Amino acid sequence: LATIIGTFIAVRTGADTGAALAIGLPVGMLAIQFDVMVKMLNSVFSHKAQSAMKKGEYKKMNMWLLLGPIFFGLKQIIPTALMVFFGARAVNVILDIIPQWVTNGLNVAGGMLPVIGVALLLRYMPTKKYFTFLIVGFILSAYIQLPVMAVGLLGFSAAYMVFNIQMHKLDTAVANYNSGVQGDDYDE
Repeated sequence: LATIIGTFIAVRTGADTGAALAIGLPVGMLAIQFDVMVKMLNSVFSHKAQSAMKKGEYKKMNMWLLLGPIFFGLKQIIPTALMVFFGARAVNVILDIIPQWVTNGLNVAGGMLPVIGVALLLRYMPTKKYFTFLIVGFILSAYIQLPVMAVGLLGFSAAYMVFNIQMHKLDTAVANYNSGVQGDDYDE
């Protein structure tokens, strides 16, 4: 967002790159604070939507689920609109008004969000079945210090290999079923 605002300022006013980014940076910082707040709000919205779904209140569920994208849009629109309509000074005033403890808390929460995201993914993934892959990925990342992209590509290739093995087993089972081979018949 800081780059977008910087580009807007440079094109609109003819300012050099340094000045344009210096104006865009507070907008980006404000958007980061909004980003953390919106992600925390979306967690509340998703729990409310899940609760409504369990009660069979689907219109209410959809309303809660619609709030997420709206707030994600607002986290970009509000700082951008403030910048366009009132200038960088208005954004700096807002950043100065926010108490330091709130900013620090949002920064800590923002740092925890990736960990919480991974924990939520692990909750729904079949980790017991593929625990060895999880450990190998951790070792590659933490101890061997491979870049995340390399570990991701290795994980993708392992997943593709497991998928192909499972598909081969399925094809074999279907072929055996269609040819009448049902397995061993111990009664004969």
